[in-house]
Amino acid sequence: MRNIARIPALSAALLAGLLSLSGCDKIPGLGKPEPAPAAAPPAPAPAPVASAATPAPALEATPSAAAGVATPTVAAATSAAPSAKNEPSLEARSYMKQGFAYISTAKNAREAYIRDENIENALKEFSMAIQKDPAFAEAYSSRGATYMQQKKFNKAEDDLRRAKELSPNSPSVSYNYACLHSLKGNVDLALDQIDSALANGFSDYDALRLDPDLANLRKNPEFRKVLEKHKVFIVK
Repeated sequence: MRNIARIPALSAALLAGLLSLSGCDKIPGLGKPEPAPAAAPPAPAPAPVASAATPAPALEATPSAAAGVATPTVAAATSAAPSAKNEPSLEARSYMKQGFAYISTAKNAREAYIRDENIENALKEFSMAIQKDPAFAEAYSSRGATYMQQKKFNKAEDDLRRAKELSPNSPSVSYNYACLHSLKGNVDLALDQIDSALANGFSDYDALRLDPDLANLRKNPEFRKVLEKHKVFIVK
């Protein structure tokens, strides 16, 4: 129907930690208490015992310090990476994926109640994605497009406007916005959004030709002019 858009593991760090812990028994000093008793025939035997006990605390401190430093460092790197690249979190993307699954089920549903139920479930998943990542433009766009299926155009407008603010050059956001304007009869605004979508790489030409949401737009002669401007030629 519409073009609804779309943490590194710590196993290496954990493995390194496990290797460092398993290597503690190989650290020099653990098997050295034998020479000390041989060098102490009289009564000063406690002195070598004390020296043998001295390495033990050091050996306890070394692996725990190594593990304590390595783990937070990796965790900080993994959590910082998505935000540094401005990418949505893994959890937010997971909600989006589930939302798409509900949309797919809704499209293939034969019974109206099944379709409506899956659309509602998709809305919940997209809303959870937004809650987890309030800057996730595609989540707003997808929820807006889903509202359009319910003919809740005001809510769709709010979401698509927010998506456009967050990602003005997203082709899928522009396309969904074009669909909304076409449904509402705002053909001039729909043409602007189609122009923007094509300028930023939109390439689902079957949608341009067949999407019923663009029916009003396809009736306007300016629609073909916008397509030809981007060297897109569609056949009815």
